[in-house]
Amino acid sequence: MSAVLLATVLLMICPASGKCEEWSADTTLALATALPMRTDESGQARVGARIFSDQRHVFASLPPFLADAHYLIGSMAHGNRIVPVTVGNVLVVTPLAGQKGSQEHLLREQGFKQVDYPSFTLFEGQDVEIGIFKKNVMYHRFRLGDVRYEGWGVPFFAGNTLPSVTVPAEVIWAPGKKYAKDTRLWQGCPSIEHTGKRLWGAWFSGGKREPDTGNYGIVSYSDDGDWIDPAMVIVHPDSNVRVMDTQLWKDPKGRLWVFWVQNTGSKGFDGLWGTWAIRIDNPETAHPSWTPPRRLCDGLTRNKPIVLSTGEWLLPSYDWINRQSALYGSHDEGQSWEFKGGAVNAPEPVNNFYEHMCVELANGDIWMLQRSIQESISIDNGQDWTLLDTVSGLNAANSRLYIGRLRSGNLLLVYNEDRDRKARKNLTALLSKDEGKTWPYQLLLDERNEVSYPDVIETEDGLIYVCYDRSRTGEKEILMAAFTEEDIINGQFVSVRSVQKKVISKVEH
Repeated sequence: MSAVLLATVLLMICPASGKCEEWSADTTLALATALPMRTDESGQARVGARIFSDQRHVFASLPPFLADAHYLIGSMAHGNRIVPVTVGNVLVVTPLAGQKGSQEHLLREQGFKQVDYPSFTLFEGQDVEIGIFKKNVMYHRFRLGDVRYEGWGVPFFAGNTLPSVTVPAEVIWAPGKKYAKDTRLWQGCPSIEHTGKRLWGAWFSGGKREPDTGNYGIVSYSDDGDWIDPAMVIVHPDSNVRVMDTQLWKDPKGRLWVFWVQNTGSKGFDGLWGTWAIRIDNPETAHPSWTPPRRLCDGLTRNKPIVLSTGEWLLPSYDWINRQSALYGSHDEGQSWEFKGGAVNAPEPVNNFYEHMCVELANGDIWMLQRSIQESISIDNGQDWTLLDTVSGLNAANSRLYIGRLRSGNLLLVYNEDRDRKARKNLTALLSKDEGKTWPYQLLLDERNEVSYPDVIETEDGLIYVCYDRSRTGEKEILMAAFTEEDIINGQFVSVRSVQKKVISKVEH
């Protein structure tokens, strides 16, 4: 996908009188940053530059306010789509209504209005009168709507990279009182991992809510039952960028990965997102060291990667723009990641976070589960996926879940059990001995309301840890349960090592 772009321009609007009025770039006509789709290309508007992907036309002339703006090198005959990732204006040049190839009616349906500017010759051989149409793109339910048209149109948008894409967050060990628990107005969305004798926890907070300007990642740990909170924070130096969804994962070599998501936007999401990571190779020491922060891929990672029987690593990172539960693969232990594929979600609800997770089945298929217990299967290592469908017999609320394989070979599923599929209550662990066909064994971890977002690890001695949050803006608790497979089979906490509703972190105000 091409780089994201951010720029401002001055637009001269010329009414019929011929007297031009200058509009400030800081008000109504600042261009929005926008993206072409994954296989499309954008360019910078200059005389002589190619305009369309399927025609040889080049720019013959450009109004001053379009020169050097970015544009989609789209099809002149077929459908096109651009996706704004910041608020601002998108301009589209197209033949006027009644002219051959006009897209005016489609643009007006999407809220575009015509700019009072005379027709001009965009390219040699142009045989139609053209107009410029403008739309001010704003957030709606955290999203920025895309722009679609059928052919003869040239959209113009902004051009510099977003800070969330180019600038890594700062990773601070022992951050001090500035990030102490009593400074937080909310906290939630936890993760858990285990290295040696150390338990690790991670979640995020900051700002007034989730999501908000000022969000930052939190990493904590426990060596002896007491939790150091925070041991580390992940904070972006640019106030326009939030850090979200801190995720922990121990790779096959025992190294600890800390993933997080960076996103630009004070009132919504840029849509591109971006999964970043550091790796800690000495996670048991008092002062761990880590690799430099690195952007791995587009999208939003909210669950652990898995390692396939082939040795390939598979990273889930949700593609908000295309509504795709996307997966990225690595054949070099995380040094590089390439897009593989993923199940595509329905258009509604547009503001959902599907938070998919995968497990490799005994027959080599990859099974994907996500919110509301929707499933998809890949039989070719993650390239192609079946249509998403709801798993029958499991009644899950619309919330993050966990699916994984235990050391015994059995599958473990943790989710909010609710017959009405609405309430985040009854956090439950389920065990399957037949590759997920049936789930006869269940252990209720927490029956209360507002318990959600389970993450799971299993230690070498077979103890299973689940962390989750409770009432992110109310109780502000991060909790943990510990149990064994026998506990699940018995349907109750019977192991001497079992723990229920243990508080890892709680804000006391």
